[in-house]
Amino acid sequence: MSWQRVLAISLRIIRQIRRDRRSLALIFLAPLVILALLGYVYRGSARTPSIALSPPDTPGGEAIARELATFPVRVEPMAPDEAIARVRAGRIAGAVFLESSAQGPTARLVLDGSQPGQARQVSAIVSQALVQAALRATGGGSSQLHLRIDYVTGSPVFDELDTFAPVFIGFFAFFFVFLLTSVSFLRERLHGSIERLIVSPLDRAEIVLGYMLGFAFYALIQSILTVLFTVYVLRVHTVGALWLVIVLTVLLTLGAVNLGIFLSTFARTELQVVQFIPLVISLQGLLSGIIWPVTSLPRPLQWVARVLPLTWANDALRSVMLRGHGLDDLLPHLAFLTGFALLMLVLAMTTLRREVA
Repeated sequence: MSWQRVLAISLRIIRQIRRDRRSLALIFLAPLVILALLGYVYRGSARTPSIALSPPDTPGGEAIARELATFPVRVEPMAPDEAIARVRAGRIAGAVFLESSAQGPTARLVLDGSQPGQARQVSAIVSQALVQAALRATGGGSSQLHLRIDYVTGSPVFDELDTFAPVFIGFFAFFFVFLLTSVSFLRERLHGSIERLIVSPLDRAEIVLGYMLGFAFYALIQSILTVLFTVYVLRVHTVGALWLVIVLTVLLTLGAVNLGIFLSTFARTELQVVQFIPLVISLQGLLSGIIWPVTSLPRPLQWVARVLPLTWANDALRSVMLRGHGLDDLLPHLAFLTGFALLMLVLAMTTLRREVA
């Protein structure tokens, strides 16, 4: 073995990568950016659940509020109708209502069942706070305060898979369709197929639309298979209409198709396509509500999250599968996903024209 020849190969690889600025950025900058983003999110997020209390100005309400203040929750006095509406929308974790019944004083806890882990945490905290408040009121005697738990969204049978399945449907559908489209379109360019089409009577719009519909055919099949497998094989609970879940997933994958065509025009090799993953996939995975709720992110990151297609898709899929929302509730989400797909389509046409020119 000649170490001189080994060293020559090593030096050639070093010089080759040194000239590829995108690879250098992927190696050195991408991990730092993702770690900085994680640190900013973890240290800047306020993940303390909020609980509404009604009525707050009674002796019982004040006593329970004092006990809840000793737990990691934020108590907000609120009218009953507003409290239930906020729980149903997922803006607060739960609501405590003090009522009277034939059995004596009763506390009714209304929970957002679409977040099982958070619902269990809030239920345990409220139960302990009620017991402590009752013990203080009776001087350490027996407690007669009854707790009734209702779910305005979701169900007590929901588990963590039911919570994460909607966002996983969107994330994996977007990721694999984007990867398939960008790599396949790049190969078409490298093999000269795009150039041959350009010199034909076809215009740029017809070329891009043709490729989009071809890739969209497989995106449609993938979307339907993903949703059906999740619901019927994994037995994930869904409260809303299944067809609406499929429509949302298809719209998201259409955006991924057009985004893949658009970004692939900036790549010269398949490695450079992979280099887009930290920007396109990792960023959305961190900010679109898969790991943390968007509302718990620092304010600047919330602004970024609001323009990401996965944020809108995840929120819509959760709304349908976990909260049972219908078409009227999802019109803004459908409009955004459609607009994103059209915007990427126009950008792909424009970029292809400029590249050839």
